[in-house]
Amino acid sequence: MKNTLILLFIFALSACSQKVEKTESTPEKKIDLKALTWLLGEWKSVNDKLISYEIWQKKDDRLFYGQSFTLRGSDTLFKESITLQQNGADLFYIPTVNDQNGSKPVPFKFTKIKDGEFYFENSEHDFPQQIIYKNPQPDFLCARIAGMTEGKYHQEDFNFVRVK
Repeated sequence: MKNTLILLFIFALSACSQKVEKTESTPEKKIDLKALTWLLGEWKSVNDKLISYEIWQKKDDRLFYGQSFTLRGSDTLFKESITLQQNGADLFYIPTVNDQNGSKPVPFKFTKIKDGEFYFENSEHDFPQQIIYKNPQPDFLCARIAGMTEGKYHQEDFNFVRVK
C-alpha cells in the first residue's frame, strides 16, 4: 500500500508539472461554480513526514466548502477553511486561517482559466496574491500559491491524489 501511494504521488508530481494542451477562454472573466465540481471529494498529499488533506463538499449550487490541513504525526501544523462562492457572475475563493490575517476570511476573485489552470487573485494580500488550481488527470489535484514576498516572486506547489 505504501509503495502504491508513493507511485501515485510521483505520478501526481509529473502530471502537475505537465502543461495542459487545451486552452479555454473566459469572456469577461465569468465562470460558473459548476466548472470546479471535479474538486469535490477528499484529496491527500504525502511529503516527507507530512500528510496534507483537502476535503471539499458541495453545500449548494452557489457554494462549495473546503477544509485543508497538514499533519506531522498527530500534530496539526496548518489548518484552514475555504469557501468557493458564486456571487452573481463572480466567483470567489475565500480561505480563513485562524492565526493569519486576524483570523478573518481573505477573498480571492476568479480572474481566468489558462491552460487548464483556474486563477484566483487578490493583489492587496501580502502573500499569496494568486491561488491556482488545476486537475491535469481525473484523480490528481494541483494547487499553487504564488506572488511577491519581500520583493521577490515566490511560489509553492501542492500535489494531491484523490482518496478512494
